[in-house]
Amino acid sequence: MADDNPFKVKLGRIMSPGGTGRFVSFAGRVRRAAQKSGRQWSGKARSNAVPKQSFSRRVVVKFSLAKMQGNGSKIFKAHLDYVARESAAQENEKGGLYTAVEPEADTESFGERCKDDRHYFKIIISPEDGKDITNLTRFTRDLMIEVQRDMDTTLDWVAADHYDTGRPHSHIILRGVRDDGKDLVIPRDYISYGMRDRAEHLATLELGPVTQIDVAKKLAVMTRQERFTTIDKDLLYEATENVVDLSEIKQDGSDWSQRFKIWRVKNLARMGLAEKLGRGKWKLDENLERTLRRMGDRGDILKARHKAMRMTGVERPSRREPIYDPLAGDAKPITGRVLQVGILDDVNDRSFIVLDTLQGEAIFVETGKEANVSNIQADMIVTIRPQTFEPKSSDYTIDKIAAKRGGVYSPSAHEAADPKASEAYIQAHIRRLESMRRSGHAERNKDGTWQVPKDYLKRASVFERENSAGKPVQIILNSRLSLNKATEAIGRTWVDEELASTNGALSREGFGIDVEKAKRDRMAFLRSQQLLSKSGAVTKDTLSQLESLDLKAAAEALRKEIAKPYVGAPRKGSLSGVFRKTVERPSGKYAVIESSKEFTLVPWRETMDRNLGRAIKGTIGRQTISWALTKGREIS
Repeated sequence: MADDNPFKVKLGRIMSPGGTGRFVSFAGRVRRAAQKSGRQWSGKARSNAVPKQSFSRRVVVKFSLAKMQGNGSKIFKAHLDYVARESAAQENEKGGLYTAVEPEADTESFGERCKDDRHYFKIIISPEDGKDITNLTRFTRDLMIEVQRDMDTTLDWVAADHYDTGRPHSHIILRGVRDDGKDLVIPRDYISYGMRDRAEHLATLELGPVTQIDVAKKLAVMTRQERFTTIDKDLLYEATENVVDLSEIKQDGSDWSQRFKIWRVKNLARMGLAEKLGRGKWKLDENLERTLRRMGDRGDILKARHKAMRMTGVERPSRREPIYDPLAGDAKPITGRVLQVGILDDVNDRSFIVLDTLQGEAIFVETGKEANVSNIQADMIVTIRPQTFEPKSSDYTIDKIAAKRGGVYSPSAHEAADPKASEAYIQAHIRRLESMRRSGHAERNKDGTWQVPKDYLKRASVFERENSAGKPVQIILNSRLSLNKATEAIGRTWVDEELASTNGALSREGFGIDVEKAKRDRMAFLRSQQLLSKSGAVTKDTLSQLESLDLKAAAEALRKEIAKPYVGAPRKGSLSGVFRKTVERPSGKYAVIESSKEFTLVPWRETMDRNLGRAIKGTIGRQTISWALTKGREIS
C-alpha cells in the first residue's frame, strides 16, 4: 500500500484560532495566563477547556521515631512544649495541644502515660494546599481515624496545628504502644507512603483533584522564582555530572512540562547558575540547590534576625553579610551571646541561632536539625565553627599502622608501633574502626584484626561528611551562664577562661564591650575573694581552685540526697559506678557517678546520656576520660 501511494502526510503545528498563524502551545497559554494574574483563575472552567488529566492533592508526611530511654524523657517533654507553643497558633487563637476528641489535651496525663514507653513517634502533616483546608484539626483527626483502621488498634496521640510558616501544618505525637499494651510497630512501607496516600486522599476529597492546567500554572510561576523549586529538583535528578540534556522532546505526553524546564534553565542562566553548552544542553552550577535555597530563605532569615534584635532590645549595624555561610572560603569561627534560638522550617527540620558577636554584629546562623540546638538557650555564650570533613587523628594513625602491615590493623601492631600508647588510647582506635565498619569502610577479621582499605583516609572523609548531614556548623557551648551571672559565680567560668588566655583585645562594640566590662567586674570579685594568684592574675591554678570550690558546693547539696559521702575524681587510673544523673554548675555540666559506698562528679559527655542509670567504668587519661559499660561495649 505504501508503494502505491507516494504521498506522505506530516501533521503541522496547531495554529492560533485568531488567525495570526502563530503556534500556540499549551505551556505557552498557561504561562501567559499565569503572568496576567493568578487570581483570575477560579479553579473551574468549561469542560472543553480543561485537560482530562488530573492529580491528587500533595501532602508531605514526615515520620521520626524517638526513644524514651536515657535522656529521652527530657527530650520528649521539650518536644511537647515546642509543639504546644502559642506563637505557632493561628492569629487570635490560643493554640496548644488537642486529642482525638478533646479540644485541649491534658499534657501531664499524656506524659505520665508515655513515661514507661519504649518509644514514641513524631509526625508532621503538611498539605501543599494547607491554607485552603477549612479545618486543619478536623483534617488531622480524620487522618488518624484512617491510621487507626490501618493499624487495627486504638491510638493514643496529641497534636497541634502550626501557622507560623508559609504552609500550615500539624504536629502529631503518637505513643508507641498498641491498645493491648504491646509496642506499636509501623511497617516501613506505611511510613514511606501509606499514611501519605491516606492524607492525599482526604485532601483531594475536600479540595477536589488538581487539574493539569493547575499544575502547569504553578510550574509557570516557578520558572521565574529566585528559590529552589520542584523544576530545579527535576533538573538535578535528570542531570549527569551537572549537565542536563533538554534537546529531546518526549513523546509520552509530558512534553508540555519539559517546556517549563527549558524556560527555567534559561532563567537560571540569567542568574549565573547555568551555562549553555550546545543545542538543548546546559551545565548547572555545582552549588545550584544551596544557592537557590539561600536566596529563597533570605527574606525569612532577615525577618527572624530583626525580630530577635527587637525582642532583646539589641541594635547592631550590618557592616557585612548578616547570614553566616560556613561553606564560604573565608568563613571563620564566631563567638557571641545567643539572642534567640528558633525553628526556620519545622517541616524540613531546620533550626537557627541569632548570635550577638564579640565584633558587635548580630549574625544569623542556620544550625540544621532541631536536635542540634535542643540544649542551647538565650543568653548562653557559644562559638560557631564551619564543619570539617577531614579524617580524625585516629584515622591517620590507623592508616599508617595498617599500611606497614599489608592493610591490617591490630591492637598488638599499634602497641608495637607506639609502646607508650595506653590501653584506653588503643581502644579508642578500635571504636573508630567499629564505627567505620558499620558504614562499610572497614572489615573485622575473625582473629580480631582489622582489614583497612588502601583509600581508608578518603573513606574517613566521606564518613565524616555523611555524619555531618543536618549539621551545617559546629556549635561549641562556652558558657551556660549569662554574662551577668558569671561575674560573681563561684566556679570556673568562660570569663575566667578569657582572663587566663592570651587573646588580643576585643572589639569595643556591642557584646565585645559587655565582655570587657564583665572581665573587669570578675577581676574585682576574684580579688575580693582572694582567689587571684600572687601576681594578681588569673592562672591555671586559679581556674582549678575555682572548679574545686564549685564541685564541693555541688557535692554538699547532693550528699543529703544520695546519703553517701563525696570523693573527688582521681587524676589518673580508673573509676566505676552507676551514672545516676547530671547537674549543671557554673563550671559546666557534670555527671554523678555513684558506687556502693560513695559518689563522685566528672565532666559530662553527650555520649553518656544513652547509659543513664547503667553501670559504667572510666579510664582517666591526661585530659579525658574514656567511658565503657561495665558489661558491654565502650563509650566515649
